[in-house]
Amino acid sequence: MAHFIRETCIGCTACVKVCPTKAISGERQQLHVIAPELCIDCGACTMACPVECIENELGEILPRIRKRTDWPKPVIDPVNCTGCQFCVDVCPFHCLELEGDAFQSVAVLVDSKSCVGCGLCEEVCAKDAIDVRFPSGEQVA
Repeated sequence: MAHFIRETCIGCTACVKVCPTKAISGERQQLHVIAPELCIDCGACTMACPVECIENELGEILPRIRKRTDWPKPVIDPVNCTGCQFCVDVCPFHCLELEGDAFQSVAVLVDSKSCVGCGLCEEVCAKDAIDVRFPSGEQVA
């Protein structure tokens, strides 16, 4: 089930800028909408919304997280990472890169400021080498 934008939306476009799948559309200063077929329920829009008008898949409105440095980020386990590059390829904001050589590459987060913690990298990792979590260590629900 996709996220939903309530009528209290002010059309600031903050959610549009952080949506990794471009599921959100709308004109500036008008109510925006989320295309349910594109929404991956990552929650980036809810963390960016200044008026807290976006419901998650459970109908809850989570509070805005003002500083991106407090948003969840991928933590990569170098022991389990095989350097397959799936996470690098799927990242919509180009935040991940492979580091190392052809025989032993490991994914690393290279642009934490652009990362919205959407979890696409974690989702495609077949080796369970990526865990998206808040800086406090708390896992994303």
